[in-house]
Amino acid sequence: MKKRTSLVVVTLFASVMFWGEVSVAGNPAFSVSDEQTIATEQPSRFFVKYHKGSEQQVREILASYQLDIVDMLEEQQVFVVSGETDAVNALSSSEGIDYVEPEPKRQLYSQ
Repeated sequence: MKKRTSLVVVTLFASVMFWGEVSVAGNPAFSVSDEQTIATEQPSRFFVKYHKGSEQQVREILASYQLDIVDMLEEQQVFVVSGETDAVNALSSSEGIDYVEPEPKRQLYSQ
């Protein structure tokens, strides 16, 4: 009985893996070349970590450098900004900002 159960599990697993590959193969949503094109067209995004209590001051600094606030991680005191790399590099020396780092590039494990 044990051998039969393990054989069923292995067969089921193999069929799921095979059909999973087939269903993704022709799907345009999983096109590698399209994802690479989209990633290069998007503006650079950065994490801007600010000191506690200096949120408004940092917002004004970001506006003066013409950087767009895309998202905010309030508990971590981090702005996610989008804009030119040169402007973001100049932020590091601004008062109220702890550090600036590029947002990590994310991709599927299969690539």
